[in-house]
Amino acid sequence: MECDEYPFASTQEGSTKGDNRFSVRLIDGKDNRKSGERLNEMYTLNRVLNDDPFYVKITN
Repeated sequence: MECDEYPFASTQEGSTKGDNRFSVRLIDGKDNRKSGERLNEMYTLNRVLNDDPFYVKITN
């Protein structure tokens, strides 16, 4: 199990901001690594640069 956070730590609103406005949950380590790979792929494919705004739509 590994700890994962939302908003993503890689964003300016993420857990590294230090304002305690995030949630964490233990998830399977393999799933955590895969989600990190997919997030980085999204940044790359969509050319999301530092300070670029974007939103996350969660579907079921």
